[in-house]
Amino acid sequence: MEIVQYTPDLQAPVTQFYNHLTVNVPHCYPVKEGEFAAAVCGVTNGKSDKDEGGVDSEAAFVAMMKGTVQAFIHVGIGQAWDHEEKKEDVGVIRFFGYERGARHVGQAVLEEAETYLKAHNISRILAFSQDYRYRFYHFAHSYLSDALDQVQALLGFNGYRRCEGEVFLDWEDYIVTPIPSGLSVELSVEWEDGRGKRPNCTVRAYQGDEQVGICESVCGGEFSSHPDAQDWLHTVWLGIEGDFQGQGLGRYLLQYTLQEMKKIGYRHAAISTAWDNHRAFLFYSNCGYWTVDWTYGFVKDLSEAPTQKW
Repeated sequence: MEIVQYTPDLQAPVTQFYNHLTVNVPHCYPVKEGEFAAAVCGVTNGKSDKDEGGVDSEAAFVAMMKGTVQAFIHVGIGQAWDHEEKKEDVGVIRFFGYERGARHVGQAVLEEAETYLKAHNISRILAFSQDYRYRFYHFAHSYLSDALDQVQALLGFNGYRRCEGEVFLDWEDYIVTPIPSGLSVELSVEWEDGRGKRPNCTVRAYQGDEQVGICESVCGGEFSSHPDAQDWLHTVWLGIEGDFQGQGLGRYLLQYTLQEMKKIGYRHAAISTAWDNHRAFLFYSNCGYWTVDWTYGFVKDLSEAPTQKW
């Protein structure tokens, strides 16, 4: 087994490895070599501005065995808020994966990446943060998927702990008839072209001139160019003003949005919420959606790293 730094000549095998590894991750569609190259361009193109949300000092490590990729990790230096609400430099694991069963290989590349990050005098490492994810990895708000449980397990074994999470729910081939709430509201529908084949949609609810609710949904094509992603809509925000909650307006806005997007060709609907937002989870799971994935962000405090043995 050999660990090498990623270079453009490894683009094809690493892209193939990524596609193979994520085949069972919900809403992860096969990517083309050019798309993957864009995601790792910071490794070969030099520094970006971490003050503007970028990742500095990026590096990627590839474990090869008999000419085949066995593990891949992409890291860099980003910024996050500390306990005093000040921004600090942190290590970032943008993506990490290894072949199921090859835990020693995964361990080796993780240690290689950590050694690289520690040389930058950081005190924390964030793994699979929403802010630094690949655009084509899952839908918006995702972290590390349960489908990559072997990666979750190895991170936990090495002192990483879950610090945040998002649950994803799907409604395939949805059929919906909007049920108006008891409130007297007017709805406006806005369409906006994006990266996807079909436009994104925002539905707003008004009482007079006051906006009292909003539902924002985007095309799955925002995250992937794959044809299958274009049939999915992902609701990224549903919000109702406090005095108007609990009266059926949220359900009506969501159902109305799904109906309007169905009219222009969308077939499937996805939605997500924070792992501890039990109210939203209860609502979505009783509205027609089914849970398909739990995703988690991880953090490692280097001053508290445990010493574990195989």
